Amino acid sequence: MEWLKILLLSGIISNVAAEPYYSIIAPKVVRPDSEYHVAASITGVSTPSVIYVELTGELDSGKIFNISRTATVEPYSTQILRLDIGETMPGRYKLTARGLSGINFDKSKDIEYVHKSYSVFIQTDRAIYKPGHKVMFRCIILDSRLRPSIVGPTDVYIVDGDGNRIKQWIRPPVTHGIFGSELELSHSPVLGKWKLVANVGDQTFEKEFEVAEYVLPNFEVTIDSPKHVQFKESKVTATIHAKYTYGKPVKGEATITAYPDIFSGVIQPIFQPPVRKVVPINGKVTIDFDISTELRLTEEYERPIMIDVVVEEELTTRRQNASTQITLHKHKYTMELLRTSEYFKPGLKYTAFLKLTYHDGSPVQDTKNDVLISYGYTYNQSAYTNITRKLDEHGMVQLDFYPPKAKDNISYPLSIEAQYLNLHEWFPSTNQAMSASNEYIQAILKTEKPAVNNYVDIEVNSTALLKYINYEILGRGDILDAGSIYVQDKYTTSFKFLATYVMAPTAHVIVYYVRTDGEVIADSLDVELSGILQNHVDLKVTPDEVAPGASVNLMISAKPNSFIGLLGVDQRSILLKSGNDLSYVRNTL
Repeated sequence: MEWLKILLLSGIISNVAAEPYYSIIAPKVVRPDSEYHVAASITGVSTPSVIYVELTGELDSGKIFNISRTATVEPYSTQILRLDIGETMPGRYKLTARGLSGINFDKSKDIEYVHKSYSVFIQTDRAIYKPGHKVMFRCIILDSRLRPSIVGPTDVYIVDGDGNRIKQWIRPPVTHGIFGSELELSHSPVLGKWKLVANVGDQTFEKEFEVAEYVLPNFEVTIDSPKHVQFKESKVTATIHAKYTYGKPVKGEATITAYPDIFSGVIQPIFQPPVRKVVPINGKVTIDFDISTELRLTEEYERPIMIDVVVEEELTTRRQNASTQITLHKHKYTMELLRTSEYFKPGLKYTAFLKLTYHDGSPVQDTKNDVLISYGYTYNQSAYTNITRKLDEHGMVQLDFYPPKAKDNISYPLSIEAQYLNLHEWFPSTNQAMSASNEYIQAILKTEKPAVNNYVDIEVNSTALLKYINYEILGRGDILDAGSIYVQDKYTTSFKFLATYVMAPTAHVIVYYVRTDGEVIADSLDVELSGILQNHVDLKVTPDEVAPGASVNLMISAKPNSFIGLLGVDQRSILLKSGNDLSYVRNTL
């Protein structure tokens, strides 16, 4: 994740009693048309220090990029220096930090150039078109903070299945970050995969659609079945529904095939044929498969079962198909260990949670039966400590551990196993965090429900007396807030920061201090923020059912001056092929 790509430049200036030290923290990546933030901290000096930071680049084009800032940093404080990155190009970048007065140093680190500063989502009115159809599309251009961009595409063009550029828009006009247009296909176009391409700066975004001869399906097949089944239930049941797009039942014949999705000579005969049943259907039919006698699954290994259905319409012999997957389980429940950190820190509380759920994700609610937990800081199970706990209303058990601080700094793992009724789980060991000095700090979220535009409270605990603590708040790969706290010889301190929209959805908190021997003692914490949406959209359609040619009323509510985009699609085209619309998850931001 890019938020982890940070630079830490730090150093001890002398070995006297009050050791001056500095730390420079900055993102390891730079993007064009963005702000680059550098956090500078100074400790152990009695006078303000003048800090100079410079970002330089030898561009691939042969040009030189250079931008710098100077700031005065008070003792035991942190200041953010902001560098405005304009339009720049790929190259070799370097960040240099210098102490000009108060504290003297000169350090440099290489910076990675990442060209992605925009996101473009391309939406079409359908995923497949026939010759003569009209292709309607829109490009949604967002900046790095997911706001409508004022910068439009350099060009947008459509390429046919043979790679020919059919139509092009040069620097098209953009309204609220959106460019929309259309292309009417000829009656004899190239068939196959077409592409819609949008260029923004030096970034390219593509979306495929298909041009083909086809007949729209007039009915839909769905399978209603449990997603999870236990072996002891002895059978797998599926209900098949077939209905026309206008809601009437389909009469015909259904062919249902069931087979394991994993083929192994260990857990079943490797050449086991699928089980196939053919039954009449009139809108709906229910079918059973015996796990032991028909599917021939006698062992209790967890595995998926595929159900394939083909429905043939009686009058036209047209066919539609559907598939689903059912997973067979030995136990009714699943148990998971949720760690608050990958490592525990000796001398500081470590918290983990046991989570008991049914296989559909719903929590197990049981106030009678205990959960038996065994744990120890060793691989020797006979030395484990045994405890019992009750499940809360969310099917959770909170486990608080207090790992001892070893004098010899030897690493001992934390091993945990748990049992609920007949379900017994052994979890991978949690290793100890490593520190040369055997000293640690820990950041703890104290705010119960962190939300945007509210303050978030953070508590910091330490195994050694603290004199000061530095913190940085990161979001979306950038340093958004930073500060220093003078503690005056305490083991615990706290601070708070205002959660902003640019920190959402996750604010990453880093806390640290530097020991007199130069070792950086640090911890990090992720804060999930709620209330991240700055707008809302509500759509109501009336009436629910109309005759062909009649009007449909749409009522849309949102904040004033909102720009609304609408898409209306024939359900039959979705049954034929999907993928034209914007997805709910886009993991490229």
